[in-house]
Amino acid sequence: MERISIKDVVGTDVRSRISLDAVKALMTHGGEYVIDMEGVTSISRSVADELYNLQQDYGAVRFEHQTEFVQRMMSILWDGRSKKRVREEEDVEMMDMTSIEDFSRYLLSI
Repeated sequence: MERISIKDVVGTDVRSRISLDAVKALMTHGGEYVIDMEGVTSISRSVADELYNLQQDYGAVRFEHQTEFVQRMMSILWDGRSKKRVREEEDVEMMDMTSIEDFSRYLLSI
């Protein structure tokens, strides 16, 4: 099982999902990985989402040494991703606007 240190590859404050491309470059499908979060003080919601995708895409991925903040962010996002989204139906009127003038008149009316 290969260990990848997020702090060493990306840094301690991970704010952009694109920064995890460097982690993905170290991984191959079918491998087993421990993603070591030691020293990572914060992650953004988009990074937590990308970590979820990483686990879904590569399968044998385990995360270790998350701070309380990082663990909480991952849990919030992962719990939401595991639930089916239910969207209530709304009664919405569609308007046909074929010109910018139609759109301008509508904006002036609200």
